[in-house]
Amino acid sequence: MSNFSFPEIDNSVVMASRSAERVIDDAVGFRQIIIGQENALGEVVSKQEGKIWTFANAAVCYNAPMHSAFVIEGDIYKKWLSLGGLEFGVPCSNERSTPDGVGRYSHFNDNTCSIYWSPGTGAAAIMGEIRKKWASLGWERSPLGYPVTDELPTPDGVGRFNHFMNAGSIYWSPNTGANTIDGDIREKWGTLGWETSYLGYPTTDTLDLPEGGRVNEFEHGGIYWWGDIGAIDLRDVVVHYTGLHCLGTTDGPGSDEPYAIMSVSTPKFADTLRTRIYEDEDVDDGDSVPDLLEIYRGRAYGINISSVLMEHDYGDPDKYKKQIHDVVMGVHAVGTGALGLIPLVGPVAAAIAGPVLGTLMPSISGAINDLFDWDDNRVGASTLTLSAKQMVVLAARTENSTFDGIGFKAQSDLISGLGGSYKVYFGIVPA
Repeated sequence: MSNFSFPEIDNSVVMASRSAERVIDDAVGFRQIIIGQENALGEVVSKQEGKIWTFANAAVCYNAPMHSAFVIEGDIYKKWLSLGGLEFGVPCSNERSTPDGVGRYSHFNDNTCSIYWSPGTGAAAIMGEIRKKWASLGWERSPLGYPVTDELPTPDGVGRFNHFMNAGSIYWSPNTGANTIDGDIREKWGTLGWETSYLGYPTTDTLDLPEGGRVNEFEHGGIYWWGDIGAIDLRDVVVHYTGLHCLGTTDGPGSDEPYAIMSVSTPKFADTLRTRIYEDEDVDDGDSVPDLLEIYRGRAYGINISSVLMEHDYGDPDKYKKQIHDVVMGVHAVGTGALGLIPLVGPVAAAIAGPVLGTLMPSISGAINDLFDWDDNRVGASTLTLSAKQMVVLAARTENSTFDGIGFKAQSDLISGLGGSYKVYFGIVPA
């Protein structure tokens, strides 16, 4: 026991204080024994009854809820002092070796914040939701490695962040939660202005994409990366139908009056649209009809565009559009549900867009072919599938091509039937 004197207050307080003092005395003695050096903690600098003993190189703190005392020492002790000591937190563990055998750590405040140290990074504090995210990834053995900064406020005053040793960070904001960002995507985001850029905060971790790619989603867009093209930032992608070209009219007298019904399907979205009837153009062999119709606006998850080319006779084009729309929506709901994509969340869908699109489109095309009661003549159908990478490259890195007055970046296969042949064209641009 020490020679502490306690104020004359009620017995329960006195007993608690004496218990704290005894535990601290025991912890100091125990610590000296296990490290085998009588003066390992240095000389006593100060004592605060029932709370803390400070030494030249360490401190022993009493954690009242746990009825235990814990030692903080070395660089972790220095970091703890620089952050405010007990104002930063009360330890709930002794300083320990990290599981990777390289560093040291201490936990504080009921295991809600920590200070981690390694020879290469020094000591850094990590806490709250960022700490939870790092823990879920594997602590210091995660791809991020050790923290190299304390948790700090972001320049916009909204969020918090820690940087880590392996070119990665975890960013948190009230609206987005805590998300990882690393590598070239992180570097690109940094050049844009971090959270103050037009993208805002990341809303997902850095995730895998098909074709060896990676992506982070943000509040207002995404950054996509593939090894052969680098990192590309986009707000959204807009796909337009830009026109059709007649290589040969259908059988029968006179010019064609064609129109197209297009079904758009992504892992997150499905819709059906139609063009106007080109009845005033008198479409003949070799004619092109430029047009502009937005058919998709959203993230680059990969997309299927199924185009049904019709020759107007006496039917109702909107009736056929509805029939196709109902088929597409039904197949899309069943297909994405079976693949576990409902509810669909960000690039979790993009990461498996290739398999999803490949599964959906044969079913959609088959269901469309099964429709009947066409009073207009159906020339044929074609499906254009673009991967996430193709959408990004076409939108951000590809110049428009022009054919007979039609601007485009992608085109359908030849759509043939009833003696006629057509192609339809599409533009893809950043939003």
